[in-house]
Amino acid sequence: MKEVLKIENLKKYYGVNTNITKAVDGISFSVLEGEFVAIMGASGSGKTTLLNCVATIDTVTSGHIFVDNKDITTVKENDLADFRKENLAYYKILKRANKSMLENVTKINTIQKDYKDYIESWVHEIKIPITSAKLICENNKSEITNKIDEEIEEINNYVEQALFYARLDQVSNDFMIRKINLADVVRNVLARNKKIMIQNNIKVEVKNVATDVFSDEKWLEFISNQIIINSIKYKKDQNAVITISSIDNKENVHLKIKDNGKGIKESEINRIFDKGFTGTNGRNQKKSTGIGLYLCKRLCEELDMNITAKSKENEFTEITIIIPRNKRID
Repeated sequence: MKEVLKIENLKKYYGVNTNITKAVDGISFSVLEGEFVAIMGASGSGKTTLLNCVATIDTVTSGHIFVDNKDITTVKENDLADFRKENLAYYKILKRANKSMLENVTKINTIQKDYKDYIESWVHEIKIPITSAKLICENNKSEITNKIDEEIEEINNYVEQALFYARLDQVSNDFMIRKINLADVVRNVLARNKKIMIQNNIKVEVKNVATDVFSDEKWLEFISNQIIINSIKYKKDQNAVITISSIDNKENVHLKIKDNGKGIKESEINRIFDKGFTGTNGRNQKKSTGIGLYLCKRLCEELDMNITAKSKENEFTEITIIIPRNKRID
């Protein structure tokens, strides 16, 4: 059968010197008359660039494109208009495909933005009845209202997760990097969880956290709070202890949050920061979303921090947040 399109070692590079992006790198294939060909690949793999080169919308770095045995890579710019007239249907189809793709991408981006805006609005609205309910419990203390308050705080934590998740791709817009003291962060997080720790008979030990770091206080508190929540959720039945300490280094500070709870299986420890991973403990207690530690990891990356974990099943779990000590994030 006749070859209507033939691509030979096609390359399209952007950039200069060492800063080069290889959008298309040595592709070769052919299309026979009557064939239907689909171009598939991940986002950023070069599909659109390839189509643009075939449609003469973009020039190639090297290689050849044959349309009906005519090498269009050798056609001069002034003659491309005649080529497009001769191959009008082919050119219009490719151009329409690109236009359709761009329209779809724009539509999806708009839908995603509208959804995120709705989530943020919903979170702010739902915070009002949550705060009111907590005040009612505070002013009518009893064993029942204490239990209700505990459940309300858990709802509040999930709502906060939803808000921070919605803002993940816009974190840098909300940064306020400044010099803060870890002791203030730890104090605020413990104050927030004081009631539930008392109700669960959890002992807290704080050691050497009065040190200065450069970070965003609100986001660091959120990260620390997620870790404390997990320590409470997977505590030992008796003699539960959470230890918070820090180690000073020249370039950074290691904030360590350690508990003597259920621990994590060795086979699962490398997956706990993966999105949606709940692990054995999460499945057993049916209280895990697999989002908390994923958010911690993502936020640490955005804040130029790092987060690591080590654990031994039925003995302990220790999460370490590595925070810049003496430099700002550019």
